[in-house]
Amino acid sequence: MTDFTDDLENWMGRLPAELKAVPIIHLAIPGSHDTMSYGIKNKAPVAPDAEPIIGTLNKFIPCVVRRWAVTQRYSILEQLKNGVRYFDLRICMKRPENKFYFVHGLFCEEITEPLDQLKDFLRTHPKEFVVLDCQHFYSFNPTDHCMLSAELNRIFDKKIYSRNVSELKDCTLESATGNGKQVLIVYRSDACVNDRFWLSQDWPTPWPNEINVKKLQQYLDESLAQRRPDTGYVSQCVLTPTVRYIVPRFMSSLRATCAKAVDRQLMEWIKGQVPGTFAGEEKPRSNVFLADFVDIADNQFCKVVVALNKKLLEQESNSTHSSPSKKSL
Repeated sequence: MTDFTDDLENWMGRLPAELKAVPIIHLAIPGSHDTMSYGIKNKAPVAPDAEPIIGTLNKFIPCVVRRWAVTQRYSILEQLKNGVRYFDLRICMKRPENKFYFVHGLFCEEITEPLDQLKDFLRTHPKEFVVLDCQHFYSFNPTDHCMLSAELNRIFDKKIYSRNVSELKDCTLESATGNGKQVLIVYRSDACVNDRFWLSQDWPTPWPNEINVKKLQQYLDESLAQRRPDTGYVSQCVLTPTVRYIVPRFMSSLRATCAKAVDRQLMEWIKGQVPGTFAGEEKPRSNVFLADFVDIADNQFCKVVVALNKKLLEQESNSTHSSPSKKSL
């Protein structure tokens, strides 16, 4: 059977034809949590999404705050080359510059360069497809939403897979990339509803808000059980430390305490998940998996998630030996 993980840079384009005909909401897709936080530099200012105490801590121990704010080491281009296809974006309007910045507790980069790098990657990889999840917005007014919408439309233009085209269940790699569409944008704000961007309810991403891996796994199971078959779905495989949790561990980092614990203790759960269609009383299946520090253990997370798509081929193979009424994918 084809090894989907030996060329993660082109994994979607190398899928067999039968999987390119599967809706993307029924494929297993690696995603990066707080995608752009790698862009947090030394002495980065505190962002509006931070708790008030972070401002005080940042004055005295900025290096500690940064260690807990950064969730990715890979740049956007490195993430793409290592298989990530779903990107979790937190955006802030920074004044008086009147420019959009990515944020996660601290300010990251201005949005244009990373998104241009993404666009260039898609131009040179025409069979790859990404989902941009505009997850949170800070210091925005209605005009800012219009400006950001215009900027996203300008950057990705004809590559956008629009909401007015068809339903999510019709969005396959074959149909999308075959028509030059490589970007699906989820915009989680009622302040910007248009016919190009998809809505929050189209791609649920329930937040576990847990600091214990066992409780995280329980939450992921219980939430997935509620998934509807006609939407995308994100399993957030991340721990969320509180300030109270961080303070006694201030010499450590999010990577060392939380991300590595998830990688060590939750990987078997991820390996046990199954993508694919489901209906009626059938058990819901997985779609997008979100993680911090996707580079851990030689990018193990992305390899494991992409490899889950082999199960779709196995299901099809098994179905040829069962009754015709059994679903193949």
